[in-house]
Amino acid sequence: MKNIVRFSIALALVFALIIGVSVSRAALVSYNSGFQVQNLESSDAQITIMFYDRSGTAVTTVTDTVPANTNNTYFPLTNLGNEGGSVPTGFDGSVVIASDKKVASITNVLGSDGTDPLAFGASYKGFTGGSNVASLPLLMKDNYGYNTWFSVQNVGSVETNLTIAYSDGVTATATGVKPGAAAKFEQSNEAHATGWVGAAVVNSSAAPVAIAALEVGPTTLFAYDGFSGGSTNPVMPLVNENNYGYVTGIQVQNLGTTATDVTVSFEPSAGQPGTACTETRTIQGQSSVNFALYVFTTYTDPDAISLKFEDCVANERFIGSASVTANSTSQELVAIVNQLNAADNKGAAYNAFDPNSGTDTVVFPLLMDRNYGYFTAFDIVNVGSSTIAKSDLVCTVTGVASSGAVSTTFSPPADLAAGTSWNQQNLNVLGDRFVGAGTCVATGGQIIGTVNELKLGVSSDTLLVYEGTNP
Repeated sequence: MKNIVRFSIALALVFALIIGVSVSRAALVSYNSGFQVQNLESSDAQITIMFYDRSGTAVTTVTDTVPANTNNTYFPLTNLGNEGGSVPTGFDGSVVIASDKKVASITNVLGSDGTDPLAFGASYKGFTGGSNVASLPLLMKDNYGYNTWFSVQNVGSVETNLTIAYSDGVTATATGVKPGAAAKFEQSNEAHATGWVGAAVVNSSAAPVAIAALEVGPTTLFAYDGFSGGSTNPVMPLVNENNYGYVTGIQVQNLGTTATDVTVSFEPSAGQPGTACTETRTIQGQSSVNFALYVFTTYTDPDAISLKFEDCVANERFIGSASVTANSTSQELVAIVNQLNAADNKGAAYNAFDPNSGTDTVVFPLLMDRNYGYFTAFDIVNVGSSTIAKSDLVCTVTGVASSGAVSTTFSPPADLAAGTSWNQQNLNVLGDRFVGAGTCVATGGQIIGTVNELKLGVSSDTLLVYEGTNP
C-alpha cells in the first residue's frame, strides 16, 4: 500500500501582493521552495515525487530512495540531479509524494526581495489526507502591509469545485480543479475592505482538499496549514512574549454558529521565565479573535470588546505553552500561532493542536545545528492526563555534521507533568553543519511538538516553524 504526502509549493513565482508598501527593505517578489522527506520505518523507502502545475498536469516525476530511519532533502528543485528530474524554472503548483513506507514531510518556503534570495522564510507540514470542508483562522488584506493568499489542493481522484466563505461575507469560487492540482486565492484581489482581518471556510464539492496559507508582510513571511477539523480545547506548544523582541499572537477561530466564551491558559515551561495566567474572550460564530498579544503587551487592542477577563503580566518575559481550558458552549475551535520579532524582521506561524491527536511518538523531519548559520529547537507538550517520567521521554536525533555521522538522544531535565512543555535547543549541541531528523517517544504518554528553525545575526526573516508529525 502506498503512503501519500501532499503539499502546494511555489518556485520562482513572481508575486506582487505588497509592492508599494513603504518599508526599509524591498518587498517579497519571488518564491523558492525545498522539502524534507523522513522515512519512519526501519527499511528503505522507495518514493515517487510528482509535481503538478495549476492545471493539474504532471510536469515532472522524480523517483528516489530514502534510507531507513533517515531523511532526504530536496533543494533546489531546479537541480535535483540524480534523483531523476528537475522542475522547470518558474514552476507554480503542488506536489504528491507516494511511498511504499510510512514517511513524513515538511516544506520550507523561501522568498526573495530581488537581491537577497533568503530575505523571507516560512515552513509548513505536508498532508497525508484531506477533507471536503476546511478552515483558515487568519486571513488579511492590507493589514498594516500584510496580505494573505492560500492554495487549495485537490487530494482526491475526481475533479472538484471550490467555494470560499469569508467571515466578512465575501465569497470566492474555483471550478474544475483536477486531482493533484491546486487553486490559488489571493485576498488582495478580493472584495475585502482595506485592513480586513478575518477567517474563512472552504467547501469542496466532490473531493477532499488540503490547504497551505501564506501571510506576506513587508519584511516577514508566515505559513500554516488549513484545518480539516477542530477541537474544543486546542493546545499551543510554544508561546514567546517579550522574549528578546519576540511576541506571539494566537488567532482562535470558532467553527460553530454559536458564540462562545473561550479561556486560554498560559503556563511557563520548566526553567523558563513567566507567570501562569489566563485570558477569556468571546468569539462569535464563524469568526476569529486574537489571544495573547494584547494581554502580554501594552499594544492597543483592536478587539477590546471581546475581552472578558485576563490576569497576565504586561511586558513580562514569558516562554511557555498555552491551551484552551474553557469553552462555554463547547464549540469546535482551531487556532494559528504567529511569532514575530518586528525589529529583527523575523516571523513564523504554526497550527495549534487537537490534544486528542497526541500519541506516544512525534517525528521532526528537519533538525539543524549551525547549518549555514541555521539551528533548530524543538518543543514537546504532554497532552496526556498523567505525568511522563523524564526517563520515559527520549528523543533520538540522527544525521550528518561536518565531523561525520551523528546519533544522540535527549530527555527533559525533569518529569513532564500533564499540560506542561519541554524546550530543547540544538545550537552548539548536534555538531557544526549538522542536518538530520528526530523522533521523540514517550513510553505510555501522549505528546505533540513543534520545531523552530532560526538564523541569528542577520536582519532578514530567518525564522521558520513547523509542527511535528504524530505517526
